[in-house]
Amino acid sequence: MDAVAREHVATNEADLDELLRKSGRGDARAFRQLYDAVAPRLMAVAFRMLNDRQQAEDVVQETLIAAWRSGAEYDSRRSQAATWLISITRYRALDLIRKHGRQRDILHDGQQDIRRVLGHDDPEQEGEPLAPEVSDRLQTCFGEISRDQAGCIQLAYTEGLTLQEIALRLERPIGTIKSWIRRGLQKLRECVEL
Repeated sequence: MDAVAREHVATNEADLDELLRKSGRGDARAFRQLYDAVAPRLMAVAFRMLNDRQQAEDVVQETLIAAWRSGAEYDSRRSQAATWLISITRYRALDLIRKHGRQRDILHDGQQDIRRVLGHDDPEQEGEPLAPEVSDRLQTCFGEISRDQAGCIQLAYTEGLTLQEIALRLERPIGTIKSWIRRGLQKLRECVEL
């Protein structure tokens, strides 16, 4: 096998170990080879766990960034390179599941409620402007819910923040944020339907 062909094939563990160490020392060429060799395997692990392509790609990217930053400290006596990278991928995916799993369901339901309140039952209508009478009614209804509830709903809907992100921004417990969003949406629904 010539040097050019070898550059694109790094499948055995010794090659991966070396590519990981070189990547950690800033060798961009080694990093590209490492990426080509392990990214499909890491993507399979992340996708299997998350069942979401975009999130899986994000996890793989974070894993490979960790390899770039920490590869120089990698110790092949403790684990093989592929095993080490798969472990990082699994931990990052599990963190994402813990962080967003339950919150995603709640916010997804909340987003549906917000769309209904806004008169956007059809996802295709989401970007369309509201009819003036609906907009005026909604503005009035937003004035009737608490400032905290309105603020959380707006952060979730307009900025797409997760419950965790809203809680961090407002420095409040997640349970409080959930309650504010649920109560606020319930009041908005009742108000708009009057």
